[in-house]
Amino acid sequence: MPTTTQQAEYEALIAERYGRPLAAILEEQYPPVADLLKERRRRLAPPPPARRPSVPPEPDPYWAEHRATLEAAIQPRRRASR
Repeated sequence: MPTTTQQAEYEALIAERYGRPLAAILEEQYPPVADLLKERRRRLAPPPPARRPSVPPEPDPYWAEHRATLEAAIQPRRRASR
């Protein structure tokens, strides 16, 4: 049921122009929710996308140097005495 006069006028205009109420037009265009839910239950779920096997990265030949540089960079620094 319309809540405002403007909505009532709009629905009356649609009924006059198309010969049936807006609810009937929308129901024709979009099936009821219950039918959509039944349809969804009937369909099988799509298969998951195929995953490519992950290739492990090449080991870093300079990992020891990189690790030492990282450790030196994150060490707390002493404050300069005044």
